[in-house]
Amino acid sequence: MNDSVRDDAQKVLMMDEKTVYGKLFAGVRNVEELRRAIARAVRELRGAMEKEDNGTVTKAHIRNLDDLTPEALARGYALAEKTCIYWPAPGQIRELAGCSETEEAEEGLRWVLDYLEAHGLEGRPTGGGVIFGEDEAGRRVRLRMDAAIEAPRLPARIVSALTRLGSGTAKDGLRRLAQHPRLSQGSGWDGEDAARAAERIERQWARCYRLAAHEDFAGQQKTGRTQ
Repeated sequence: MNDSVRDDAQKVLMMDEKTVYGKLFAGVRNVEELRRAIARAVRELRGAMEKEDNGTVTKAHIRNLDDLTPEALARGYALAEKTCIYWPAPGQIRELAGCSETEEAEEGLRWVLDYLEAHGLEGRPTGGGVIFGEDEAGRRVRLRMDAAIEAPRLPARIVSALTRLGSGTAKDGLRRLAQHPRLSQGSGWDGEDAARAAERIERQWARCYRLAAHEDFAGQQKTGRTQ
C-alpha cells in the first residue's frame, strides 16, 4: 500500500467514531449482525460511488469479509469511500481493513511504551511530593503538596495482547516490550541492531494485538448467543 493511502488511513483512524460506517457497525455482537452490517455498508458505499445495488456483489462481500472485526470493517469501508476510484473487490476492502488493524496495533504499542516509560513494569505512580519555594524573606518554605499520578488501568484488549506476547501472562508481555530500543537505549545496540530489534518486537506485538482484537469479537459473539 502506498504512502498516500497510508496517510489517508491515518486520517480515517482519527475521524469521529460516529461516522456513517462507524454507526453501521456499532453494537455488532455476532456474525449474523456483522453480515447485515456488511450488506448495509456495501449499499452505503455503492450509493457514495453512484452505483446501483447488486445482490451478487453484496453476497461476495459478506462471504469474504465476515471473519474481520466490526472496527476494522468500519474503517476499511470508510477508507474505501475516501480512496477508491473504482469499485473495490472484497480483497481490497480486506487490505484496507488490515491497514486499519495495523494502525490500531501501532497505537496500542505507543500506549504501552508510554505507560512503561512513565510507570515501569510495576505500574508505579509518577510525580507527587512536596513543592518548595522561597518566601518574601528568601527563606525556603513548603508551598504545596502535589498528589502522585496513579498508573492507568491497562485496557482489556491490551492485556489480552500482552498475555499472548508473554506466552501466558501480561507481566511477561510487558517485560518483552520493555526490551524495545525506545526503552532500552543503554543496551549497547548500534543503529542497525536497534532497528532490527524494534522491527522484531513490533511485528510480534502486531500479530498478538490482531489476535486479541479477533478474540474480543469472538467473545462478543458468544455473549450475544447466550443473551
